[in-house]
Amino acid sequence: MENDVSRMENEATPDLEVAAASSPPAWGAREWIFLFSALLAAGCYFFAHFPGILERNGHLPGVGLTLTQWLLAGVSLAAARKKGKLRGKSAAGGWLLLVIALALGLCYSVFADDAMRLMNLPVVWLTTALSLFSLTGLNPLPVLEGRGLRLGLRRFLPAFFTRWALPLKALKKIPRPAKSEKLRGLGAGLFLGLPVVLLATGLLASADQMFSSLLTSGFNSLDRIDGDLLLRLLYTLAGGLCLFSFLSAGTGNPFTPEGSKERRLSPVILSTVLAMLALVYALFVYVQFRYLFFRSEEAIREIGYAEYARSGFFQLVLLAILTLMLILPCLSLGKNSAAVRLLCAFVAALTLVIDYSAFFRMRLYIQAYGLSVLRVVTLWGMLMILCALIACLVKCAFPSARICPALTVLALCTWTALNYGNVDRLIARYQVSSYNQGVLMELDASYLVSLSPDVLPELERIEDGISRGRALEKARVTFSERAPRPYDWSLCWLKTNSPQAE
Repeated sequence: MENDVSRMENEATPDLEVAAASSPPAWGAREWIFLFSALLAAGCYFFAHFPGILERNGHLPGVGLTLTQWLLAGVSLAAARKKGKLRGKSAAGGWLLLVIALALGLCYSVFADDAMRLMNLPVVWLTTALSLFSLTGLNPLPVLEGRGLRLGLRRFLPAFFTRWALPLKALKKIPRPAKSEKLRGLGAGLFLGLPVVLLATGLLASADQMFSSLLTSGFNSLDRIDGDLLLRLLYTLAGGLCLFSFLSAGTGNPFTPEGSKERRLSPVILSTVLAMLALVYALFVYVQFRYLFFRSEEAIREIGYAEYARSGFFQLVLLAILTLMLILPCLSLGKNSAAVRLLCAFVAALTLVIDYSAFFRMRLYIQAYGLSVLRVVTLWGMLMILCALIACLVKCAFPSARICPALTVLALCTWTALNYGNVDRLIARYQVSSYNQGVLMELDASYLVSLSPDVLPELERIEDGISRGRALEKARVTFSERAPRPYDWSLCWLKTNSPQAE
């Protein structure tokens, strides 16, 4: 398999669109299963959930999304196996991605935090699509490596549209009865007579008030037609066709990989850019050591605790991400230059200090105002930046090391672990503990109960009886008003029926 992949990578063929779009398969039982599954998934969403979060006290999808993901993945894998395209050990990365994707999809049936559900959506759909592309042979490259990831990501959106019109084309091929002369005459008569009838009706309505009233009542009865039902049917059709296209793409020919022409850039250019950046970073690191790490109390007194803890944090995180986006291409383009690798290592080391500076500021902010979903996710993001910078240092020392698969697996596995760590309960535990210890002067119960019923066990731990009673009463009222639909249901909502929530 590795020889086949190497041969495909060495072929300097032009990058093409999805090959499946150019040679649609014959319509058969497999296509009917695809169409039924796609329409079922889209119909359940638009009839059982839509518009969901847009409504008052609405939610993002829950168990319905889990079932939809499992349905589409199962149908796709079964079709690939039936056609002999399902890959085994040669697509180990695809199987790993599929396990991670299904585990993340299961979170929608277990937990109910809408913020985490929203952030999980692109991860769930991308990992599911990339794993299926790999397992069905659509992406012949190793999916966890850089080239395989790029190829899969570039084909993610086209897969939803390249075959959406296939059912409509199949309808055109259905044999139709020959048109008789009477039918043609009837059609022509209706076409020509319609303007005459409309003109005559208008004149008669203006001439007789009773006739006009009869027509008016008839037109008013049209308002009884359920417009929302028609809209949901239209959305179901459009969404079903897109999902059908995604499923049908797995039966097409493999994506054509890009040519493997090796790219190089002058080491002098790369070294100059890196050296200039290193000088600026070195000056910033000097300021951090002098005024932040060792004299933070003085800075706090001058600009205020909250402003000091919050100022510059997001800029530093963004800068660290942009630095990674610069270092990684430089290591690829100038991996044979010792000077480029040395400067990349120096910039990565300075960026480590910048990342720690951002963490230092976030830690001060959390100590003052507690945790939130965004702050927890931000801490995870800084951890991933730290791991990526360390991987860059390894790449500088060992140019042949492949860091992309390790970083991809690490990021996805830690993100999945973060979800199963029950973020809402973690936040509530931190807030309640800080309140009980007197670190937080006031407990923001409104924010906690806005998360999900996962916070209920932690609210029981509030030591002050009055505060505990108020928090539990607020939770009971809030959760009774925000009860989800069956499509948006998750396991954590069972806690609302426990004695603690009464």
